[in-house]
Amino acid sequence: MHDWTRPPDHHFDLHGQSVVEALGNVERYLTSQAGARRGGVVRLITGRGRSGGGAPIRTRVGSLLRRWRDEGRVVRDFVLEPGEGSFLVRLR
Repeated sequence: MHDWTRPPDHHFDLHGQSVVEALGNVERYLTSQAGARRGGVVRLITGRGRSGGGAPIRTRVGSLLRRWRDEGRVVRDFVLEPGEGSFLVRLR
């Protein structure tokens, strides 16, 4: 299991993006980082969502990470950080 206490190698902030923009940008970012930082850890800052409005970016990014991990693509593992506003992602 990965030591999630290690600081991430890089981060990407999704604040201010629409759900569609965020998903496309996350796909490109993770693919690029997996090539540059094989086995590294990156942080995806999604935010926690608005009060009563849910967290659509966090939810959709979590689904993408789960799918890519399960398919063996780019993502080795991931965890939602305490505070629930970002993911740590271990790359393949």
